[in-house]
Amino acid sequence: MKRAVPRIVVVAFALCSIGAKKCTPSSGQSVQNSGLPFCYTDPPIFCAAYCSGVNQVTFTTACSDVGADKQEILFELKVMAGVRELEAEGTQVCPVADPSLFVTPCSVDIIPQEWPNQDHESCQPVPPGCPMF
Repeated sequence: MKRAVPRIVVVAFALCSIGAKKCTPSSGQSVQNSGLPFCYTDPPIFCAAYCSGVNQVTFTTACSDVGADKQEILFELKVMAGVRELEAEGTQVCPVADPSLFVTPCSVDIIPQEWPNQDHESCQPVPPGCPMF
């Protein structure tokens, strides 16, 4: 099981890096917008890793939002483990800078969890599952 998780990242990045127009490995649910900000989740909504340059994986600024905690850290660790594994196999993870090539926490089976005790009159709950994009 330990190697299976990084393999998911490897597959997601490998699929993205071979020319996919947009790599969105989420469940396909859409995010509703009520005009309110989203409630805090860990990992935060819109947190993703993407190719910011040649051979350079970067995490979106959303990954460091207020709600980020242990799940977000786990996401970054899984992504970077997958990147190191690909590079060790001789695969170039990010052949070009392209923000449309990305991996979300859901790609590595990390489902965003809403922080408890939030006032849903001042923030909208994030839909269940993987509504990242």
